[in-house]
Amino acid sequence: MRYTTLSFLVALLAVGLTIAQVPRCHGQDTGPASPQQQTNSPAPSGKVADPAVPAEVVKELEQMKARIDELEKQLKARDSTPAEATAHPTSTDAAQGGAQESPAASNGVPAAVAEPTEPSQPFAYADWTWLNGTPRNKDTVWDSKFFTPEIRFDSNFISSLNHPKDDTLGGSTEIFRSNEFQVEQISFGGDFHWQNVRGRVLTLGGMFGVTTPRNDASNGRGQWDLRGAYKYFGEAYGGYHFNVNHGLNVDAGIFVSYIGLFSYYNFDNWAYQPSYVSSNTPWFFNGLRIQWFPTDKLKIEPWIINGWQSYGRLGSKPGLGGQILYRPKPWLSLVFNNYGMGEDTLGNGNGQFGRSRIHTDDSVEVKYYDHPERTLDKMAFSLTGDLGCEYGGRGSFVSAQGKTISNNVNCHHNTVTSSKQTFAGWMLYNRWWFKKDVYAITLGGGAMDNPGRYLTLLPPINGADAISGSPYFTQNPGDPYKAWDGSATFNWMPKEYITFVAEYGYRHANVPYWSGRGGITPGVNGTPSTIPNPAAGSVVGNTTFVPGPALSATPGFTCVAGTTGFCPDLRKDEPSVRLAVMVKF
Repeated sequence: MRYTTLSFLVALLAVGLTIAQVPRCHGQDTGPASPQQQTNSPAPSGKVADPAVPAEVVKELEQMKARIDELEKQLKARDSTPAEATAHPTSTDAAQGGAQESPAASNGVPAAVAEPTEPSQPFAYADWTWLNGTPRNKDTVWDSKFFTPEIRFDSNFISSLNHPKDDTLGGSTEIFRSNEFQVEQISFGGDFHWQNVRGRVLTLGGMFGVTTPRNDASNGRGQWDLRGAYKYFGEAYGGYHFNVNHGLNVDAGIFVSYIGLFSYYNFDNWAYQPSYVSSNTPWFFNGLRIQWFPTDKLKIEPWIINGWQSYGRLGSKPGLGGQILYRPKPWLSLVFNNYGMGEDTLGNGNGQFGRSRIHTDDSVEVKYYDHPERTLDKMAFSLTGDLGCEYGGRGSFVSAQGKTISNNVNCHHNTVTSSKQTFAGWMLYNRWWFKKDVYAITLGGGAMDNPGRYLTLLPPINGADAISGSPYFTQNPGDPYKAWDGSATFNWMPKEYITFVAEYGYRHANVPYWSGRGGITPGVNGTPSTIPNPAAGSVVGNTTFVPGPALSATPGFTCVAGTTGFCPDLRKDEPSVRLAVMVKF
């Protein structure tokens, strides 16, 4: 024991001091005592001074002995303390550990209250980079307390096997030109954060900078060039973070839409060209959002927005909506998006058209296989289903083909005075990862049914956009449209910041829709109509429409070009090869 060792060392020191103090008389040495003498000699009392030892040494030994006795008592008392009492952490560790009992508390003394731990970050309990529509970057290249940058590049080469002579593609929000190298996205920006104040900006250059705004008709109502103000920004908002539950964010500005599961940015997605449920639904909203995280597995996010992917309002009512995102397990993600009330059809009377839209978009993503030690290391699928409709509307109009059409629509069936205007669609994708996520293969596709064509993307025939419309492909109440598609995608991802894509896709519609060999631009290598040319989307002179089949680009009519007119070459099928290089920092 420690005190026995200490006693021995002190006694040894005392003996050494005693020997050092005794005079050496070599002439009077009688030799060592016999063993019998050593045994029978009485031990001297500690209180009796040995005549051979000086008095000051005896006094010093007495003091040392008293000190040793005191130390022994302290050591015995310490060793007799229960083991649990000495196993408690320090005050710092207790503050980190939270609920552990302090030594003072075990002795009946009130302990200081430990500081409460901060709530965990939402969804931080698992790795979600496997999700469709989510960036797969696990590391941030550079960060600071004030700013986290983000940079994106997306370049592609698309080849439509229809080989349109004007190299123009329609019916997509991801692929726009054929047989050309194009830069789809150039984005710079990032997140600003300081003392709970937050902001985000991401520029939007490349093809996205002109193709996304042309699908928004709100610029056709009222004054000021909303497209010019916003077209180069994919995201731009500011807000505040409140320390409520696991977080509460209030943001205002342009933010990405979650409807359709796939991300606005192709780098985040399993496939380059998503199915219609994603491609034909909003990529952004302009308004106010509130993100509330009551737990680290749940987000509730209401929106108050101008409308369905619109910079401004198209009618007299704003759009309302929201999202519920629930991730109860590391392998499961559930998302429910809903939208309603917004009047999202551009009409007469300064946009006061009176037709409202409702829509629900719901997805489930499941990672059903995860073995990082194997060659085939991960498998997952995503399934999305959408339902929606428009209802209301006043008055009537005469189409370019001379047909009188009622503006009134409903969510159920066709009547004499009202047309069914609905949307139903789904998409399913399955993905396989190989060699620690360096390679991946995705197979998937989907379908849609959209009578009234209000969510069918308008082909840019003769420069048509969402404001101008097109007499060559009408979007009148009751106009039929059904389509389906499928794709096979291969990804090579040597680093988490870059993806090489090779994809084959096939798309089919029940009416002529996709660009054919003759193209969709009047003339041969002539100057096409361009936005905001007032003639954009107009009928080329001497073009006529004659009675034709109901399943056509202009239901009930067929385009006739004559000698100097123009009819676009539209096909029911579009096979294409898509190659891309995408970078995200």
